[in-house]
Amino acid sequence: MSMRLLGKIGLLCVGALVVVPAPAQALEFHGGVSVGGIQIGTEPRLAVSPFAGWLWRNEGDFRLEVHNMFSIVPGAGIGVYDRTAVTLGYATKTTTVSLGPSLAIYSMPVCGAVICDRVVGVAPGGRAQSDWYFAGPLGVSTSVHVDWASGSSRVLPGSLVVMFTTGPIWRFEVKSK
Repeated sequence: MSMRLLGKIGLLCVGALVVVPAPAQALEFHGGVSVGGIQIGTEPRLAVSPFAGWLWRNEGDFRLEVHNMFSIVPGAGIGVYDRTAVTLGYATKTTTVSLGPSLAIYSMPVCGAVICDRVVGVAPGGRAQSDWYFAGPLGVSTSVHVDWASGSSRVLPGSLVVMFTTGPIWRFEVKSK
């Protein structure tokens, strides 16, 4: 998927929200810690990722979400991967599904086929997430992220970063008047 197409998808999501405004029914905050794998370079790595989100829910089942995930990647050298996403989602009482563009800032030790080095940069991309609440405000969150690392690097030949995480989630809802 080209960056131009990804940008157009993001603008369409934001445009749809501007064209169909509705009064807010509730604000919702959520947070948790996910564990999963990140594939950057040729070696998959484990990542521990605290996350927090702010959601705006209208009278229907659609919502706008701003989500931040800060991933710590342990290993020979500690790496960090901080990603913020704005997504459009669909929610029911116990589940949510969302999709949208993201932007990440990273500093990671990465190994290519021949050489290892630390890479630092910015990565635009996309994010998909599903949440399932099974005990009131407690639930499980699963997310998939695909980012395109900026610049050319001998250790990132494809410039592609893929991350899959899952973990517990907790939500707090504030009703508006």
